[in-house]
Amino acid sequence: MGEYCHQKEININKTTKQQSDYGTKDVQYVNCPLCNENKYRKIATEWGILGIVKCKSCGLIYVNPRLKEPEKMYWGSKDKYLEEAKLIFEGKQKSHRDVNYLTDLKKIEKIKPTGNFLDIGTNMGMFLRNARKRGWRLFGIEPSPALSEIAREKFGLDIYTGFLHENKFPDNFFDVVTMTDVFEHIAEPQEMLKDVHRIIKQDGLMFIKVPHANFNLLKYSLYKKILHRFSFSQDIFRDIFDSREHIVHYTKETIIKMLDKGGFKVKAVEIDLPIQTPTWRELVGHYYQYPTPWHIDWKNKLVRRGLYCLAMALFYFSGGKITPFASNIAVYAHKK
Repeated sequence: MGEYCHQKEININKTTKQQSDYGTKDVQYVNCPLCNENKYRKIATEWGILGIVKCKSCGLIYVNPRLKEPEKMYWGSKDKYLEEAKLIFEGKQKSHRDVNYLTDLKKIEKIKPTGNFLDIGTNMGMFLRNARKRGWRLFGIEPSPALSEIAREKFGLDIYTGFLHENKFPDNFFDVVTMTDVFEHIAEPQEMLKDVHRIIKQDGLMFIKVPHANFNLLKYSLYKKILHRFSFSQDIFRDIFDSREHIVHYTKETIIKMLDKGGFKVKAVEIDLPIQTPTWRELVGHYYQYPTPWHIDWKNKLVRRGLYCLAMALFYFSGGKITPFASNIAVYAHKK
């Protein structure tokens, strides 16, 4: 593919380490994270060289080649993160994901209302702050030094800095383990599941929420077949799969296979709420953490909500089928 310019960075909210293009020295080729085979079909290319592929053996969609250290994408400056979410820390604004977090917590609460609760990839603690005073004893783990420090300082959360395999939590300790918008970032999901399997109780609940791969495939197909005919720039679909950080893309079928191989029995797979991603950063260059008012972003919000309602209607009328109109899926699992 040749080398690409590495100087221009996409740092709209100033807290990421994203670049506009990558070359061969930035990436590595990997086998399928589910079946370890190396036969795949190419679907798309993003950011110069990052490939979206589908395994011919098990059907898993993943990024190959992928960045060498995708987990460090958000290892940004603490000061920048504090500036980005300042109004939330001051209690003057809510997070744009609070609606999603509260919805998920209520569902988890119905199954496991008390006990030891671990959130993996807790970021700066926005999810766990909503879980306080709900009957759980809360723990978090976050590899970014800046983000984990903020979670401790601003919300008083018990957060460990590092990766799960580095922390020696006791065996069979947790009643609930959550990964909200995290599992798709994990380069070695089977290793992660092995660690979770050790620390979660036999009757414990593992909750995973991930973007739906078929939704991204639908978007890519529509952009490619329809919008590109009207001479839209190729940049319009250079980040549909978010491939700089989302390195494994799950459908209902492949996440069940992944968890089954990792020693977990999936109890349910549901459609989760869409994330109403703010457009502040595109308009003013910051405010990424805060919801965009309806009068500014009503078209995008209406489309996301409409597709969600359509997906939910088809889900109920079909007896549980998850169609490509669902942008996110939530998985509830227990140890086998």
